[in-house]
Amino acid sequence: MSFRSFSRTIQIRLGLMSLSKLTTMMVIPYLIIYFSAELGVVRSGLMFIGVMLSSVAGSVIGGGRSDKVGRKKLILLFEAGTVLAYIGAAFANGPWGDSALITFFFFILAQFCMGAVNPIYQALILDCSHPKERKDIYTYSYWLGNLGVAIGSVIGAFFFFEYLFFLLLTVACASLVTILVTYFFIAETYTPKQQVLLSLAKERRPMMFLLSQRVFLVFSSASLLLVAMEEQLTTYIGVRLSTEIQAGEAILSFFSQEAGGVEMLGLLKVENTVLVLFLTLGIATLTRKWPPRVTLIGGVLLFFSGYVVLSISTTPIILIGAMFIASVGEVLHIPVKQAMLATLIPDEKRSTYMGWYHVALLLGVSSAGIVMIVSHWLSSFIMTVIFSVMGFVSIGLFSQVFHENKERERHVELKEQV
Repeated sequence: MSFRSFSRTIQIRLGLMSLSKLTTMMVIPYLIIYFSAELGVVRSGLMFIGVMLSSVAGSVIGGGRSDKVGRKKLILLFEAGTVLAYIGAAFANGPWGDSALITFFFFILAQFCMGAVNPIYQALILDCSHPKERKDIYTYSYWLGNLGVAIGSVIGAFFFFEYLFFLLLTVACASLVTILVTYFFIAETYTPKQQVLLSLAKERRPMMFLLSQRVFLVFSSASLLLVAMEEQLTTYIGVRLSTEIQAGEAILSFFSQEAGGVEMLGLLKVENTVLVLFLTLGIATLTRKWPPRVTLIGGVLLFFSGYVVLSISTTPIILIGAMFIASVGEVLHIPVKQAMLATLIPDEKRSTYMGWYHVALLLGVSSAGIVMIVSHWLSSFIMTVIFSVMGFVSIGLFSQVFHENKERERHVELKEQV
């Protein structure tokens, strides 16, 4: 489907999402460097944990609340909080002086608001779309998001340390644009019915209820493993490359005699970004008639295969080939996975489920720190075995979800016949 075939609300939301990705990526990837330089590595690590907890809390609160009061009001509220947070962070880094601690306080607020609004946006997309068009919607969302990330990261790399004040104000302005566009051009997409509100009010233990939803829990666990593997590129794999690849080695000598593991990591990240931008829409067209199971399982298999090679090899040309395989797998599985998620959650609890799913993804991101600690005592071979097992487990879990869905559909058909 073409972008123009989507509803106006979907088109606006995808455009605003791309703008948000672009502006936040000018700042977020470089904040850990900023805090490390100002406050030290240990404090920065504790701050990272605080940021993750803030985002988790936001996801749970925002997701659960949206199913009770609707989408638009909370979007406006949390985006307003994001505006205030980034304005505060900007003035904590103005020409008159800077304060890393005050910046961190406002950044905690920003991450809470962004964590809260994310599941609401995901639910809004489901509210305004049909199941048959969701794979295409998530394909465009994935492509536009990566385009924003690529542009924003480049801008931040050149201007972060000299123009942080203006970059933070730019992020605030982007959220302000989101508020204005949402207020004037996006109507409320979900108004909970009275019986739904009564049902939600009776659920005194929503966490226990979610844990009882077996298929959703299995799907979230498989997705967590995917995110955990992806995060290894800039953590475990990045550290290994920086220590094991010497300056001027093999293909890197083409760029510079001083190029080594760090430069190799940068080259792999650029390769991944370029491949995603140029392959996403083409592969989506090529695989349009493929069964979702083949596309998802095949994509996950390629993704983990590429990363497993990245975790053990030090030969630059092999690493480049492995990143190509992993990137193709990434492009294959992400849109199908997102569309599949939409089929697993009930309409009246979309935002709540999306909030807890986002928590699972954040746990996957956080696991990178645990892997770094464990890798200190384990060899590269053992780590590669662990990553391989993660891949097989993820594939097994996704296969189980497909099997459960098929059984559920068969049960519904038999029930309708009776």
